Amino acid sequence: MITKILTIHSIDKLTEWIRLSEINNDSERFLSVFIQIFSSQRDPKWMMDIESILRTAIPQGVIVGASTMGEIAEGQLLINATVISFAFFEKTLIQGILISGENQTEAPMGKQLAEKIENQCHNIAGVMLLATPYTMDVSDFLKGFNAGRRQNYPVFGGGAGDYEAVQEPLIILNNNYTAKGALAIVFMGDDIHIDIYTYLGWQPLSKEMTITETDGLWVKTIDDQPAFDVFYRYLDIQNDEDFFYNVLEFPLLLKRNGIEYAKTPMEVNTDNEIKFITNINEGESVCIGYGNPAVMIEKAKDIQNHIQIFNPEAIFLYSCICRRFLLQSEVDLETKPFETIAPTAGFYTFGEICSQGKEVVMLNATMLAVSMKEGEGKRPVIGFENRIAKTESLDPFTSQHTRIISRLVNFIKVVTKELEDANAEARRLAERDYLTQAYNRMKAHEFIENEIERCNRYDLEFSAIMLDMDFFKKVNDTYGHNAGDEILIHLVKLLTLEIRKIDMLSRWGGEEFLIIMPLTNLEGARITAERIRAIIELTFFPRNLSQTCSFGVTAYKKNESIEMFVDRVDKALYEAKRMGRNCVVTK
Repeated sequence: MITKILTIHSIDKLTEWIRLSEINNDSERFLSVFIQIFSSQRDPKWMMDIESILRTAIPQGVIVGASTMGEIAEGQLLINATVISFAFFEKTLIQGILISGENQTEAPMGKQLAEKIENQCHNIAGVMLLATPYTMDVSDFLKGFNAGRRQNYPVFGGGAGDYEAVQEPLIILNNNYTAKGALAIVFMGDDIHIDIYTYLGWQPLSKEMTITETDGLWVKTIDDQPAFDVFYRYLDIQNDEDFFYNVLEFPLLLKRNGIEYAKTPMEVNTDNEIKFITNINEGESVCIGYGNPAVMIEKAKDIQNHIQIFNPEAIFLYSCICRRFLLQSEVDLETKPFETIAPTAGFYTFGEICSQGKEVVMLNATMLAVSMKEGEGKRPVIGFENRIAKTESLDPFTSQHTRIISRLVNFIKVVTKELEDANAEARRLAERDYLTQAYNRMKAHEFIENEIERCNRYDLEFSAIMLDMDFFKKVNDTYGHNAGDEILIHLVKLLTLEIRKIDMLSRWGGEEFLIIMPLTNLEGARITAERIRAIIELTFFPRNLSQTCSFGVTAYKKNESIEMFVDRVDKALYEAKRMGRNCVVTK
């Protein structure tokens, strides 16, 4: 496998380069030629002119292209350029398939592409996917693709974009192009090896919030408030024509199946709903994220060291535009070291496509590094002693942008953690009884109200157990209040072990406790109360004291008030005391 990279700004330069390089003669001795065009221009004519010239020079070539949000050549960012990457394969077959999204829904289109790949191609070693996220729901497309995919092979690629974010991406395959659709390049053979690494580098900036309403790619509300309000409140971002550029550095972070994702906003509408590049589900927890340049660059070095061991003959990078936006002039610190390993080309994407196990997913805000080689590669294997190390600049004033941002991100992270811990402690103190650490009466009242609302809405049931320690005044009078406190603390520990996690235990009064039992009828609560009564009677409390309790039990009756409910269980407890204590009464 041999790789060549060319950067052009005019058709004349391409024509001249082909004439001087005699690349058409060189290509004849290879089984396949794979040509990628990464262009800042989304003009179909520009792409087709390049394709036509390349087709004449290399008739057997498989030519693909994408409009970009920044081009990468030899590991470095180029702006307003066109990068052409040539990969010559000795033993690998390549086939391209283009699916237009016109008049098609995304999921069936994805399934159709996957089925075409597996029906038409054999001995698949990997697949590159390019898509147009501006004009289609790539998440939905990939659901269909996963449904139609029977074999497990690496999949990688990215979403085409454009510099002006006017939602006019372009992808091409040979002499065809589309602004809405996807294409696949299938690599086939036993000697082609593909290795994929991806990493994020974003860190939480805000508190955790919950997605409460969505519609496809649109997030309507977060914490039951308009989604846009989150970005306005925290970041003072306005709902105007610059929304995309202002919000680009601040994706929402979430964890799904143990994997951390970043979701980048695309646009905001007049209802203050936000459209994202990939889907976010109702009920998922999110927070606003911000990239830590130091983490990104160090993580890139880790990946580069792994790639050195793989010893590739070519590296393709698919990096999210928000990374370029964040790192600015220092973006090459992340990408340039790849070129020291193997020829490196790629583009800044509007979303990255990557296989994770059997699933192919659309990522955001990530760097995707794809290494390729045929056989064991012809480059010398780089030993451990040549591992990529931290770059030590002779000028102490360079790279201060990334250092300052990293320190600010770390500062915000620490302050946010301190505030969250303080708020959590404040909530705990507000909800808990100081002595026993059972919930207090106010929290129990709130819990009962929620259960009443839930039972009335969904026709469910719940019950309550109220218990009071028998002759507890005598304990305090005989052994002192410290002994009484020890017994109360011990009782709460015992009760906590005997109830379910969904039940709530609260200290209702001095030595009076209330247990709320969701999804439990009267008989179930009575059995639980009787079991607890017997255990308490057999328990030796601190200072080797014995103790009994009286129990009142009731079940909620639909549409009754909280006062009626609590009054009934209180009366049941009073009746248990009147009957001689150490017993259970239902009412």
